[in-house]
Amino acid sequence: TTAQENPPVRVGKVVFSGQAGEFFGIWIVNLLLSIVTLGIYSAWAKVRTNQYFYGHTRIDSQPFRYLATPIQILKGRIIAVIIFALFFIASSLSPVLAVVLALLFMLASPWLIVQSLKFNMRMTSYRNVRFAFHGDYAGAFKYFVLLPVLAVFTLYLAMPWALKKIDRYICSNTSFGGQKMQINTDTSS
Repeated sequence: TTAQENPPVRVGKVVFSGQAGEFFGIWIVNLLLSIVTLGIYSAWAKVRTNQYFYGHTRIDSQPFRYLATPIQILKGRIIAVIIFALFFIASSLSPVLAVVLALLFMLASPWLIVQSLKFNMRMTSYRNVRFAFHGDYAGAFKYFVLLPVLAVFTLYLAMPWALKKIDRYICSNTSFGGQKMQINTDTSS
């Protein structure tokens, strides 16, 4: 094999430098402001929390960055609240409509998951290079809907296997600087 077929593996140590007491201060302020603003501040809280964790997670002394703005998060949450309010109103009018809407939501959830993963990866950078997610609806449906439903029929004994498959799906569809990540989740040696 040539060097291009098997590029050298680069190993970097992941270091987290955050402190529990320091984060507790951020968390308590976020919680109190979210309560006082009836949840509106929670978008700012999410950004502050992610910026804290990303900024204190380093590889080769370089931190990750979280680039989303609170307004972006707030817009998504407003849309979600409107959808759930409409679902609640419709389901109170007709139980049949509630079942139909629940099925539609189940069918829409893989698309929502893919869009969420794309957003979160796009809003994450390391050394000023952003991550990206390349998953599609079919894969998300298989891993986030079908496998968990099948795990129910095993009395959740298959859930660890399903979660491992979900992690593999997410990682194998994530790229950094245009290069797809590779993951090995084999547990046998």
